[in-house]
Amino acid sequence: MINMKEKDYKREISLLKKEVSLLKRSVRKKFNLVINELQELGSNNKQYEVVFDEQPITSYYDGLIEKVKTSKSFKDVILSKDVKAQLDIALSQIKNRYTLIHKWKLNKLQNSNAISLNFAGISGTGKTLTAEVLANELGKKIYIVRYSNLVDSYIGETGKNIVKVFEIAKKDNAILFFDEADAIASSRTAIFNATDAETNLTRNVLLKELEKFEGIVIFATNLVSNFDKAFERRISLHVIFKMPNIMEREKIWKLLSNDLPLAKDVDFNKLAKEFEFTGGHIRNAVLNAARIAIHNKSNEVKQEHFLHAAKLVKEGYNTLMQQEEKTNLNYLG
Repeated sequence: MINMKEKDYKREISLLKKEVSLLKRSVRKKFNLVINELQELGSNNKQYEVVFDEQPITSYYDGLIEKVKTSKSFKDVILSKDVKAQLDIALSQIKNRYTLIHKWKLNKLQNSNAISLNFAGISGTGKTLTAEVLANELGKKIYIVRYSNLVDSYIGETGKNIVKVFEIAKKDNAILFFDEADAIASSRTAIFNATDAETNLTRNVLLKELEKFEGIVIFATNLVSNFDKAFERRISLHVIFKMPNIMEREKIWKLLSNDLPLAKDVDFNKLAKEFEFTGGHIRNAVLNAARIAIHNKSNEVKQEHFLHAAKLVKEGYNTLMQQEEKTNLNYLG
């Protein structure tokens, strides 16, 4: 016969199951609201897929990767001639992998089985978008891996997460895109505590996975000089994403504003000359210009709206830079 205490436990478990079910429904509802808002803003750069099933909420690959569906092509991204030339070489290398590895025996000269690229440059210069374009050109899925999602407070678990990420990519024949790669692929440090030892162990795990992975891995970093020498030897090609020049900025303004009802006074050349923006900054300015136009009850997006929006983006960027410099000074002092 079940005593009252056991019944209480069973009742508690039943209530917890109901709470989990309600929470999952709430998460699904919030997710759909966010997607609808993004679509209303015209943000079609990324379509995120989240798996909702009868498994625990963490069943979406334990939150380790971000699946991205993309239909973007080279027409959707403005790249310098140098970057485009390097990407053409990378595509050729990937498409002719069998000849290079098995017929020409280049595997004897390589430290890794993976085709690994490093996209280096400041934020907003198009590294993620370009990775999505490459995936679409190759007809492959792309999984974004953020270091912040890999890190685990328990010793050894971060390394296990890295192994799992590569297993998922191998199974799905997907490209792995490591965002925030500076955190995991930067130069190894001297060991002063358990955290340093764990960091170095994590890098070693990533190196081993790279050596045996026969797919495509793309790292995104801010500076090539930050790369650990062992990683550098395993990189097939470094692609440097620089600040776009005036002509490239003008093209980006035009491309991102293509679907907007533009007034006759809009002059993207003037905007490109006045504001030394990355593609990410220009995107934010275009979004803000459209919002300002709607707020002003205008049927067109005018030059004044773009100027106002660009100034807001510039002010925000300058404020963030000042705060970052202040933080660094405080740390040094």
